Amino acid sequence: MNFYTKIIIVFLLICTTISCKKDSLEANYTSNVQGNSDDAVASLQSINKDNGELNVVELPTSVDSKIRSTFKWYTQVTAPNGRRIHMLAQANWTIEQVAYTRTVLEHYLSNDNSIVYGNKDAITNNIANQNGAMTMFNNANSVSNNNSGINGQDLQADETVTIGSAEYLNQSVRNAALEEILHFVHDLGISAVLPEFQKELEKATANAIDNHIFIPWGGLPVADYDNELFASYNDTYWGLTEYKTTTNNPYLFLSREAAIAGDPLTTSVLETFLPKYFTSTVYISSNFSGIFSLNKTNNVLYTNESQYYKDVQLTGDNSSGLLGNNLNNIFTGNSGNNILDGGEGVDTGVFLGSFSEYTISSTSGITTISDNISNRDGSDQLINMEKAQFSDQTINL
Repeated sequence: MNFYTKIIIVFLLICTTISCKKDSLEANYTSNVQGNSDDAVASLQSINKDNGELNVVELPTSVDSKIRSTFKWYTQVTAPNGRRIHMLAQANWTIEQVAYTRTVLEHYLSNDNSIVYGNKDAITNNIANQNGAMTMFNNANSVSNNNSGINGQDLQADETVTIGSAEYLNQSVRNAALEEILHFVHDLGISAVLPEFQKELEKATANAIDNHIFIPWGGLPVADYDNELFASYNDTYWGLTEYKTTTNNPYLFLSREAAIAGDPLTTSVLETFLPKYFTSTVYISSNFSGIFSLNKTNNVLYTNESQYYKDVQLTGDNSSGLLGNNLNNIFTGNSGNNILDGGEGVDTGVFLGSFSEYTISSTSGITTISDNISNRDGSDQLINMEKAQFSDQTINL
């Protein structure tokens, strides 16, 4: 290769980089997710999820047969305007997985007045006005065989990890739920409702590419670069990549701390939308046994994620426990005998029944609250917990 050839190659590389940056800045963001007509979702509108386990129900026979032949489970989020955001899942999904995906959606759509774009009502309403739906399939093959007539953001059971499951604890399966549900919220909500945020995100994307912080997947359309940066940063922000020693991800940084230090522009943009901690209640798998910790601990991989949880509920009947962080945790036990240790902060234990239905005693800094109704709350020990909330009142401990 002669000298002039080398000069031409370098020139072309520079032009390509500049072109990508220019295109990224000027790209008109286009949603990849479609909404649905009122007719398409009409048979879903009257489903009552409230009586189902973790507010997940099996599709009733009143639902359109095309939908029932494709999906089994249903849950939803109600927007401030009263309209629904639908969530449909196939048979291989567990109830816990479906409930988890709903909590992720609720997390993205929860209001937080401590951040710039903390009021998410308009975003939620916009998604609901388009009859937005999460369509949750068994696997990739099932996605291509969708004959339900429902458009949605796809998510697969084999890439969705229930919190507290074995796969979650040992981080053996990549959890795509946070990414795909964020794409859904971005496509049907953020891109239309927050144009200034979208412009700033595009600038941050161009900067991240220019500084080799973000390297988009090959074949990804330029107009989708900002969407992918948002999702990649989001995975880092919530601790999903921190356990890795190397990365084949498009985003360079693996932890929230590293991203804040190494990518201040993207951080400054996305922290106007992302809260500091997980804003919805997290359900712990009924298969979990032991003490589930919300404190980052060396060599305990899942705590890279759990350090950002605040409100947690045990499911099932194992006599497990919860260990809180420095947030004001709200802990709900299961029907087993639980240990609820709030750690720092002003922490609350939640019980299903009224105050008069429990026996309460305290000794050596431990409050024991025993349910007089069998197979409900069990007998729980509360440590470093400042309050106990019953169905009719809350007391100080």
